[in-house]
Amino acid sequence: MQPIGTVDDIPRTVEDLGPGDTTTPNSGTPSARTSECTVGESDDLEATLKECEVPMPKKSELPSPIRDKLELRVTSSTSTITGGGQVDLTVFMRNKSKEPLPLFFTGEPDPRFEVEALDAKGRRVDIPAGKHPAYPKGYSPTTREAKASRVTLLPGAAAKVKVPWVASKMRWAPDKLKEWDRSGYPRVPSGDLSRGKYTLRVSVPLIGVFEKGELSPPKTTVEVTK
Repeated sequence: MQPIGTVDDIPRTVEDLGPGDTTTPNSGTPSARTSECTVGESDDLEATLKECEVPMPKKSELPSPIRDKLELRVTSSTSTITGGGQVDLTVFMRNKSKEPLPLFFTGEPDPRFEVEALDAKGRRVDIPAGKHPAYPKGYSPTTREAKASRVTLLPGAAAKVKVPWVASKMRWAPDKLKEWDRSGYPRVPSGDLSRGKYTLRVSVPLIGVFEKGELSPPKTTVEVTK
């Protein structure tokens, strides 16, 4: 199976479910700011990626196998929180190998790290329950070009990304359609989450890392106490 986000010798079209619908991957030229894209240490990888755009990689350009080269984990600023409170997650990516490790990320238009929150029964709570409302008559979801960014981690180097998560229920928000810049149908907070333990899984926009099951998206557990 070909890794998600890669291209062969001809472009292809990628589909999404909402305003994040994508078209043919970019064929732009690599950023001239090469030094910023070779990372010794980085505390804000998400900002770095915006400066490191490259053409969508071919399958042969992806590092493989990746399990013995990349350490991927997440920590939280606290293990307990009240409903409606915020937890700051930090995603760590470290090159465990003795060689530079190129990593490719994708986004629409920029790579984005997002949190998927699951309750004790494995149900997503970061999206509203049920199907989203129909789009208004005459409205067409915005299409954005899927782009790629590349950073190279030096041997032993680590990069970090901070991702906030708020312990809130969500509701569909059709009134936000025109300003929504994320994938899927617009959604906004709608009350505090109830007490209980939640698994926070970070969606990391790496290309060709999770498809073969060598690595899994990093996750941690947070308890909402009241």
